[in-house]
Amino acid sequence: MFVRLADRPDFPALVDMARLNVMQTRPEIGFSEREVLATCEQYLQSANPTIFVAEDERCLVGFLVASMHGYMWAGGHYTTQDVLFVRPENRGSRAAVHLMNNLIRWSKQIGASEILGGNDNSFNSERTAAFLEHFGFEKVGFYMRRGLCDG
Repeated sequence: MFVRLADRPDFPALVDMARLNVMQTRPEIGFSEREVLATCEQYLQSANPTIFVAEDERCLVGFLVASMHGYMWAGGHYTTQDVLFVRPENRGSRAAVHLMNNLIRWSKQIGASEILGGNDNSFNSERTAAFLEHFGFEKVGFYMRRGLCDG
């Protein structure tokens, strides 16, 4: 198993995994293949976001979407682990570990001062937090959401 940057031939598998991710973690918001492909194109054009894929025996088993941000009130920049997904049948493998190690290495290479991460849903939040703590992340503050759809 290894991690690499995504490439255009990976886009169909990324769409499939993104669909699974939304259905599992945020089914109420719906899924948009068009938005996934637009994100992939943005990645190819600007590298922000950046998409890493985990490959095992020539099959994509997971992906990580990261973005780069400048601080609004300070100098420097940081990265964000926006989405981390591993196919259900590959959970328990080393895919997520390899993806996170790659994110950390890449963030250091581009001179980021920190990485922000977590999940923005209620799917396995405590497990996600424990996983990230293994990599040196610490809980700070709260991430909260207020829906605006009435019904």
